[in-house]
Amino acid sequence: MNRSHLAAGALALAIAGLVAGTTVAVAQGAAPSRSKIDANGDGAIDRAEAAAHPRMAEKFDQLDRNRDGRIDASERPQRHGKRHGRGGHDGMGGIAKLDGNADGRISKVEAAAQPRLAERFDAADRNRDGYLVRSELQAMHAQRRAEFSAQRQQRTDQAFTEADANRDGRLSRAEVESKMPRLAQQFAFLDEDRDGYLSRADLAPPRR
Repeated sequence: MNRSHLAAGALALAIAGLVAGTTVAVAQGAAPSRSKIDANGDGAIDRAEAAAHPRMAEKFDQLDRNRDGRIDASERPQRHGKRHGRGGHDGMGGIAKLDGNADGRISKVEAAAQPRLAERFDAADRNRDGYLVRSELQAMHAQRRAEFSAQRQQRTDQAFTEADANRDGRLSRAEVESKMPRLAQQFAFLDEDRDGYLSRADLAPPRR
């Protein structure tokens, strides 16, 4: 099935529609931080973790777009108003605050204040000098994004396979309504060529 850039934009709008209400609900008031919700630190929020936070629990099914019982980084509502994502420029704002002596690099002692960074310190310290500089941190974030993207794609592929009851490599409206009821609301919009089926390409995230 052919897809155009318009189809990619359509999917983006469809996804935005699913989570728009949740974004507002979670953003209002003092929403718990991701690290506090993700109790086991695996990078995703499962139902048990969400249950401890009423706002998140209430919107869990809306956020869990691929229906794998987990909410990963790509499915969580994003805060707005910050340049280049969380923590300021290129997402470095939060980590830059760890630079206590303002020497433009993060030592192991400074990184200890952020457990997840401390765990990945040695892998991120490419020149093995005992410090992390901006380029090393950016490379670490890029690798993490790639890992999350691969995990998300794997879960999407699994959800597609489970929904494809007759194993013909495409999803009919009936199959989507049976296994992906929330996505069924957007079926006609995603089925751009109007052939009555959705392919894996139709469900792929839009290219940035």
